[in-house]
Amino acid sequence: MKKKVAFWVVMILANAIIGVISVRTYQNFNDRISSVETYQKNYHQRYWSDNDKLEQLEFTHKKTVAKLSRILGVDGKYDFNNNLVRVLDLNRFFDYKVYVRTAVVLEVPDKLKELSPRSAQNTVKVSEAPAMIIGRYVLMASHVSDAELFSRQTIGLMTPEGALGITISLKVLKYNIVLLAPDGSKHSLKELYRNKEKDFSLFEISASPAGGQENVNLNGTVGVGILNFPFQIGESDELKIGHFIYLSGKPEINSEVARPGFVTSLVSAAPISVLEVKKDNNEFGISQSTDQGDSGSPIMAFRDGKPELVGIYLGWIGANGNGKNTRSRALKINIAVDEIKEKLKLDLRELQRQILNK
Repeated sequence: MKKKVAFWVVMILANAIIGVISVRTYQNFNDRISSVETYQKNYHQRYWSDNDKLEQLEFTHKKTVAKLSRILGVDGKYDFNNNLVRVLDLNRFFDYKVYVRTAVVLEVPDKLKELSPRSAQNTVKVSEAPAMIIGRYVLMASHVSDAELFSRQTIGLMTPEGALGITISLKVLKYNIVLLAPDGSKHSLKELYRNKEKDFSLFEISASPAGGQENVNLNGTVGVGILNFPFQIGESDELKIGHFIYLSGKPEINSEVARPGFVTSLVSAAPISVLEVKKDNNEFGISQSTDQGDSGSPIMAFRDGKPELVGIYLGWIGANGNGKNTRSRALKINIAVDEIKEKLKLDLRELQRQILNK
């Protein structure tokens, strides 16, 4: 009997101890759960707080960028200053040295040789002018390679009344035009299109060699040594007075000369009489100082700092030299590109885009 009582006493005590332990374990478990829940709550609070701070920081950054963009003029349009222009792009523009050499042999009549002995020596005319290579095509000003203009020569004659200058057209015996590549190689050109009135011309680099390797590869790309123009063809219709531009030419008085400037007018105007002025909507005015030898030079504008070809320098306004340094004029690139696209079904702007995106 005593053994049974002792057994049950032991069992009761054991259950009591187990119960106490279970209660404490349960309480500790609840405390742990509460602790975990509190941690998660605090974590989420901190996370969302940090997230809010991050979003606020991003918002502040965007506002700063937008404000800075407004100050610098980042708007997808052409720039009025050079704040965003990269030195790398300028160097690429200045290093682009492609010229076309035109040589014309003129026949001087015997009677003219008798009247002016010096005329016998002026039978060969040579010109070198800047040009732009786009694929296997060469775009340039027209008057620098026009045989008809070369044939018009002013001859000085001595008369009883004094010296007299007369302009006559001589017969063209030979006409030769070649591309001078930066590596010194020469490449023959074939004329595709010319507009003398608007003053631009387009040539194709011949597939046949000119004293060297083939000029044009089988896939239509130009050969080694022929440097493609490094920038996109822009939209001259978007130019405004005051837009910042760059001209890189080769005046006869110097070697290559790069000149910054601005668009001064959206049309060119030249006096044709005391009371009449001829306006040309195909051209725009530029502020750069220019001289003979610059004709055909590329003119760049900058869209958010990125260079684009917007014009071809043509000359200064007026027959004398009084205004040549302040009233220079250039052909709007859209005039040439759009007409070539219409007449030849050749899209130079798209071709240049494909070449540069390769």
